[in-house]
Amino acid sequence: MEHDRTARDRIIDATLAAAADHGIARLSVGDVAHLAGLSRQTLYKYFPSKQALVSEAVAREAADVVRQVVSAAEQFDDPGEALFAGVFTTLSVARDHPLLDRLLRTEPESILGVLIAPDGPVVGLARTAIDEITASRFAEVAPARRAVAADALARLLVSYAVGPPDVPPEELARSLTSMIIGGVLAPGPVEGATSPGAVATG
Repeated sequence: MEHDRTARDRIIDATLAAAADHGIARLSVGDVAHLAGLSRQTLYKYFPSKQALVSEAVAREAADVVRQVVSAAEQFDDPGEALFAGVFTTLSVARDHPLLDRLLRTEPESILGVLIAPDGPVVGLARTAIDEITASRFAEVAPARRAVAADALARLLVSYAVGPPDVPPEELARSLTSMIIGGVLAPGPVEGATSPGAVATG
């Protein structure tokens, strides 16, 4: 099992390195296998397609961002400051991520689908991180409201990561935090919403 994890990690490392050099459109499974020091046949044992490879690479990068976000929030007991720290860290890391910046500038069509899919790994991980930050600090808020807040903020953050506005991350983070705390995280029931899937999308 440890060998499998090591091989998968080597493959994902190689995928990220190859994507940084060539982008995703020109990403070759053969190049990835070569960089990882594995045969194509071995690579296909772990990832059946290039899309599976790209999706997991994106998910791993997103998981790393989530760890940074939760770590930043854990430094604050105050609910508002904890949420702000998480939002600000997300916006800052996304804005400064060299591979994300390159792909969004040169071939956005190769990465947008994975990034913005409501049930995809990126939005899902962002939602989980926000829920982790708010669960204990906003315990008086109904679970349905927290679910709505996590889903709404996750989608907003991914949207701003994909197309950052011409606003400093700190200013944007303060605005988003105030909006979420003053709105959906205010105590009280949410009519007709019991889970993230109940949030209107159109």
